[in-house]
Amino acid sequence: MSYKILKQLIPAPSGSDPSWAQRKNVWVEKLTSEDTIWVFNTESEANTKKNELTEADSTNRIYKVVQS
Repeated sequence: MSYKILKQLIPAPSGSDPSWAQRKNVWVEKLTSEDTIWVFNTESEANTKKNELTEADSTNRIYKVVQS
């Protein structure tokens, strides 16, 4: 089984979205054609990379690991 990292399509600004807004629930593998699709053999490896991406992202975008 493999695991991949998805990212929010549009990061929600903290506190400004109404409760019904759904943009925080739209997940993609790539934002642009230059983006990397991250796929790993173990969930642990995927979580490690997810944490790296989260820390490096100045937009406060949320990343998540899913089975692929």
